[in-house]
Parts: sequence; structure tokens; C-alpha cells
Amino acid sequence: LCLCDTLETEAYRLTVTECGVQVTASAPNGAYYALVTLAQLFRLNNGTVCLLEIEDRPTMPLRGISDDISRGQVSTLQNFKDIVRRMSLVKCNVYMPYMEDTFEFKKYPESGKFSDPVTQEEWKELIEYAKDYYIQIIPIFNTMGHWDKNAKLEYFYPYVIKQNDDPNGAPCSSVDVRKPESQQLIHNMLDELVDVFGESGAIHVGGDEVGDYTHLFKKDLAAKYYNEHFNRVYAHLNAKGIQTYMYSDMYTPLYGDYALGIDYINNMPDDMNFVFWDYACRADYPNIRNLIARKKKFCLSPATYTWNRLLPHHYVAWLNTKLLAEHGSENARGIIMSAWCDGGLTLREENWMGIYVGALFSWNCYNKLPFQDTVRSYFKLFFGLDIDMDAYNSLMSYDRNFVEHPYDEETFGEKIEFWYDQWQGGGSWLLREFLKDATAPADETLKQKLLGCDEIFRKAYSYFSTQEPRLNKNAYDAFVFDIKRSCIAVEKISMLSDKPFRSREEALEKVDQIDMMIDKLDELKADHRQRWFADNRQSEWNYVEARYDDLIDSFRSLKRYCLNTRSLRADKKL
Repeated sequence: LCLCDTLETEAYRLTVTECGVQVTASAPNGAYYALVTLAQLFRLNNGTVCLLEIEDRPTMPLRGISDDISRGQVSTLQNFKDIVRRMSLVKCNVYMPYMEDTFEFKKYPESGKFSDPVTQEEWKELIEYAKDYYIQIIPIFNTMGHWDKNAKLEYFYPYVIKQNDDPNGAPCSSVDVRKPESQQLIHNMLDELVDVFGESGAIHVGGDEVGDYTHLFKKDLAAKYYNEHFNRVYAHLNAKGIQTYMYSDMYTPLYGDYALGIDYINNMPDDMNFVFWDYACRADYPNIRNLIARKKKFCLSPATYTWNRLLPHHYVAWLNTKLLAEHGSENARGIIMSAWCDGGLTLREENWMGIYVGALFSWNCYNKLPFQDTVRSYFKLFFGLDIDMDAYNSLMSYDRNFVEHPYDEETFGEKIEFWYDQWQGGGSWLLREFLKDATAPADETLKQKLLGCDEIFRKAYSYFSTQEPRLNKNAYDAFVFDIKRSCIAVEKISMLSDKPFRSREEALEKVDQIDMMIDKLDELKADHRQRWFADNRQSEWNYVEARYDDLIDSFRSLKRYCLNTRSLRADKKL
């Protein structure tokens, strides 16, 4: 180990000669990243390393993930530590847990009372642990919108905005930041976060998708409330020496008409740190140009493409990240991968491919590793497996069934912008139909698109379930579980119809199939439970279990209908 003061903090020089290995760095984290590279080389090359000299440093100072622990799984303390350690082994340095109600506020114990919040003592222990791996923990706490769960608790009714701005209306999912008592609530909560996370020097205060305000008020007025709130939050944290991060999408419109528009960003502090998310693969990102033109500090946030799907879409995560990195390379301060659990059924262990991709492109925005080689290296580094790429490509090809035109590796036969709707939308469609009541008419259009997918998933499950990962087994098991779940989803959808039975006899013939599906769903629920509790707290498991139970109950209802119906109906209810 050699010290060299001229190298940047995270930079290193790694030299392997016949005499040994030399690491040159100016700081401990630079030396650590050199050893990470050496370990990766040994693993990728089956325990050998060639003679080489590498001089390396990151393109971007911030590299990590925003990890939704509010609408899905909440890690045990040990699993949080596992996440930190694994992130460091791909040279990430920022972990942003997204917490709507999973931080234990001592002043507001009602917050998250149904959500297994992580205690302040646990967070402090994790922060200390993360220091050894050069990981900074910056919490994401939404201070205006996305109060989806706490807003449904009676304690918080006085603090949230009401539908139609009616004091007696039903609660929306946003804090009513016009009220002094709501402003004080947010400041008190931020103070507790600063007490725990203040050493990191930064807090992310949310701000995304605050459509409640733009739906209730004209945009100028909504912008006034929005900007006043985040300027107050900024001033409150700045007085404590804390940097403020916030999402940019209210200024950088992405979909629909909920956003304010870019001009309103001019009223925000110059050193506000914006997190720009866009999960589409576009030929151009005018929003990035707008942030650059206004000299705003920003990070990029592509998607892991894991949520609201049965299987993650690795290719779109890779392409989304690659394109954002290329467009923001000269100005962005980092890449923070977005990983959500909107549907509640996502296994967070599926995020690792997306984290790995984000780590590659934030360390080197001009990374030229092709997608296929990225996949090979991911399975080798994370699981110790040399996988059959034909088996992998065949599995991931099922998404092509959701598009109307020939597949093309570069542009998909259309403008690149179409990727998001066709790929993410197809996976979401499959998940929704899988969870749909079995007595409701099936989606015949989807059934046609799924022709052949049953064989794709069966072959993939047969292959991947027989592989023996040497590392990170829980993450690999999550991948295999999702293949198995996809098999059952296609089988479920294929066996149902949008048409009434032709006869009582035809209805009775379905009973054995229904019994088998009930058994498979019971087994799937048990498997999901095992995967969940391998690394996570109770938290949202009851919600997930209820989705399975509702689906199983609908098959029991369908069985009763087949046995007892007097009239043959498309919606098969007695």
C-alpha cells in the first residue's frame, strides 16, 4: 500500500506484477475501491488475475439507490447491513432509504403504527456500520406529498389537505402546508431526522408528484404553496448545517398535467440539490438541458424496473441508466437508482441488477460494457454463476409479446421513447391480470399475447432453479421465485375465459383445474412468505398475504359456481 497525495479521495492506482500487488491511494476509501476492483477481477476470472496497471476514479461523486421501505418490505437490521456491504462492493457510496412512515418518530408515535418503523437506535447503529464501507446514509422523507398511509390515520387528519379543499372532506395524500400547525409538524419531524442522520450532512425532503395541489388550485397558486413550503424546509435545514435534496419532477414534467413547469424552479435556492427521475429510455432529455441551462445542482435517478411487475426488466433498467448517464455526464453529481414497491408485491432483493448497473454508469458515465456482458458479469459477481445466456435471453424475451412490431435491439423499430409504455406496461398488465378476481371475465387480448409464454417460463424455471449460487443466495432465490410466480400467472390467466360456459357439464370439468390452481397459489403464498421473512420485518406482509387470500378465495367462489350454477354467466358468480 502506497500513499499518494496527488490522487483524488476516491481515486486509486492498482498494479499487479510478478512480484505482487500494489495499491496507491490518497485516502482509505480510494484504497478500498482498489481492493474491490481486485476482488472483482479474481471473481470474474475464477481466482486468477493477469499482470495489469489500472488508474481509476469515479465520474460522479454520488452513487447509490433510493430504496422504498414504506410500501413493501422493511429490512431487519442485519439485512440493512447486508445491503450496505453489497453496495460498497460495487463502489456505491450513498444509501437513501425512502421513508413515508417507517422512521420511528418519538414525538409522533402514531406515525407508522401499522408499518413496523425502524427505531432511531437501529438507524444510528446502521450509520456507524456504514462508515466502515464508505456509505453515506441520506434519508428520504416526503414533507408534502405521498403521505399515503399516515394521511389515513385519524391523528393526522388535521394536518393533511382535504378533497375539494373542504375542511370536512376526505383526506388527500398531501400535507396542508398552508397551516402553521402543519409547518410545525414537518419541522419537528425534520429535527428528529437531523438528530439521527445529521452526520451525513444531508436530508432528502421529497416533493415528487404533489398532484393534490395542482388539481385543487390554479398552477400559480399551487406553485406559491409548493415553493414557499420547500424554501421554508430549506431554510430550516440550512440553519442546522444540513444540505437539502428534493425531487425535481414538479418543475421537470414527465407525464400527465400535475407538474408546475420549469420556470417555477427559478424561485428555489441556488444550492438546492435536485433529484431528476425519468424512467423512460429517450433519444433526448430536454428536462436535463433545462436544469443545466438554469445552473441547478442535480443527480440522475433512473429505474431498477422491478416494481409493478412479476419479473424485473434488466434491459430497460440498463438502457434507461445508460441514456441518462450519457445526457447528464458533464453536469450531474450522481446516479441514484429508483426502486419502488408501489404494488407491495415486489421483492427488494430483485433490485441488485439495477443497483449494479447504476454503480457502473455513475463510476464511469461512458461505460462501454455491452448489455449481454453486463448480465454475465452481474451473475458472476453477485452469485458466482456462469449462466447460460441463451436461457437468460429466452426468459427475458417474453416481453416482446406485448408489442405489435418486430423487435430491434437498438430502437425497437420505433422512437426510443416508446420503450417505457410497452415494456413496463406489459409487465404491469400481466401482474394486474394475475391478481384479478378469478370469477371476473378474463382479458382475452392478454391471453393472446401470452401464447407461448408458459413454455418460456417453464424452461427458464427448470434451468435457473437447478443452479447453485455461491453468493447472495436470498437475492438469487428471489429471482427464481419470480420466474415460478410468472409460470403460475400465465397458467391462471390461460385457464380462465371471458365467455360463459357452454353447459353445466363444461363448468363441472373445470373443477379439477381450479383445485390444482388453489393448491399452487397456496404454495406460492408460502414461498413468498419464506422469501419475505428471510430478510424483512412483518411490516406490509399482511397486505401481500391478503392479496393472495383474495385471489384464492375467488377461485373457491369459482368452484362453487361451477358446482352449483343455475345460469351460465360470463361473470361467474352465483
